[in-house]
Amino acid sequence: MKWTPNRRKGVLFGIGWIVLLALIDVGLIWRVVAGPINGWSFICALLALLSLPAFVLLGYWIYGLSQLRYEFDRNRLIISTGAVTQVIPMNQVDRVLDGRKLDVQVRMKSLCWPGYWIGQGVLEEGGMTLSYAVDPPTEQVFVVTPTLAYGISTPDVDTLMDVFETALSMGSSAEVKQETQRAAYVGWSVWGDRLMQVILLCSIAVNLLLFGILCFRFPSLPVRLPMHYDVAGMVDRIAPREQIFALPVIGLIVWGANSLIGALLYRSERVASYLVWSGALVVQLLFFLALWNLTS
Repeated sequence: MKWTPNRRKGVLFGIGWIVLLALIDVGLIWRVVAGPINGWSFICALLALLSLPAFVLLGYWIYGLSQLRYEFDRNRLIISTGAVTQVIPMNQVDRVLDGRKLDVQVRMKSLCWPGYWIGQGVLEEGGMTLSYAVDPPTEQVFVVTPTLAYGISTPDVDTLMDVFETALSMGSSAEVKQETQRAAYVGWSVWGDRLMQVILLCSIAVNLLLFGILCFRFPSLPVRLPMHYDVAGMVDRIAPREQIFALPVIGLIVWGANSLIGALLYRSERVASYLVWSGALVVQLLFFLALWNLTS
């Protein structure tokens, strides 16, 4: 028995969140491009930048929902999403509960919206719960095992409950292991590498600090600034103050390039990856010192 829940509502609502976020970003970017350069320019640009992880996360959630499907026989229940597959042996199922007849409390750790109910919660009669559903908990069917309860959606709750009860009464014909299968990219070691995260976050933080200092100080800077000094310490090049943004822009390009190169080297030459990422941090610090000297 295989079935796919109606995912349209959840996908459309998710796309709506993305569109709303994109419209906000357009307004922020317009302020940066069309407005004067000052502290507000930096704040608007920073808010637009911080929204990028939200786009990625929403896209990941929508993709997972679009792949949601179920497969059931007398031996097991399989719940599949984009990155995770749950395998629940029928011989581990204690009971099946109808959410319409329960006083259900579910505290979702991830964002939920109409048509999207995927995440972790607590079911009063089943303990820790993983919901993979398009319906709210009061309309889900909960498959309860000794360790977890799983919430699923079905267009016909009564029929599914009868099918489950029949399968439980028949018993399993094969041994199945209860497990969570994840896509290969979910288990990459890079996601848990704290040293890598610290280096890259410190590097981009210094780069953003460069942009922030320039934006906040820009209105008070002279129209033309000394941009270079000769070996004797004399100014040998003066340019419009807008050109001082070249330093953080170059730093940002270096950060992006080194991040990519480090990621490509990570699996085969991890130490080399750390050196490449650290090099980006050193560049940001050098640019910070140069900017401090130019604007002091």
